[in-house]
Amino acid sequence: MLLFLNLTNSPIYVIIYIERRKKMSEYIPECRVCKKPIDKSKDDWIMPTKNQYYHRKCFKEWKRSDPKDDEEYKKLIYSYLSHDLKVEYQYWMCEQQMKKMVKEGKTLRGILFTLKYFYGIKHGNWLKGHGGLGIVPFVYEEAAQYWVNRENREKGIVDKIEQQIRESAAQEKTVVAQKKVTRRKKISFSLDDEEDDDEC
Repeated sequence: MLLFLNLTNSPIYVIIYIERRKKMSEYIPECRVCKKPIDKSKDDWIMPTKNQYYHRKCFKEWKRSDPKDDEEYKKLIYSYLSHDLKVEYQYWMCEQQMKKMVKEGKTLRGILFTLKYFYGIKHGNWLKGHGGLGIVPFVYEEAAQYWVNRENREKGIVDKIEQQIRESAAQEKTVVAQKKVTRRKKISFSLDDEEDDDEC
């Protein structure tokens, strides 16, 4: 015989529910840009994705980042993949994935440092990604936390790494493909030889 209990109306359930609601209401989120706390009742705030809080003003400034920087970071991402990791990638797949991630609120700089974290520090397997950047959304927050902690321990480390990546991209050796010159073999014959063959 099975006995089912309905605990939704029990006093214990109500007390636990009220305590959880109190804890949730005590949570004070902080802006991901300026790192200041957000008072939900007073401040003008926005949450573009789950658990990512911003002051509306900070979010607008962050979204208005210079497009030249985006192009520079895009070049740095491809440079990192091809020259530092020495892997083959599918350009159009990477482009499509980057556009999708930027729409979700991620930055190209964040994507670059996520790749640096996952493949450079954690030694992830590139072949599992099938030539794309599909791992980035899954380790983006973990990588961001890693770089924040590392920056707190070693001031300026992120800027130094970024400078190294820029210098590496600037020193890329461009291989100029030279056209291979093939010389045609000269065929020489004389009419005298042909006349001798005809007489026989």
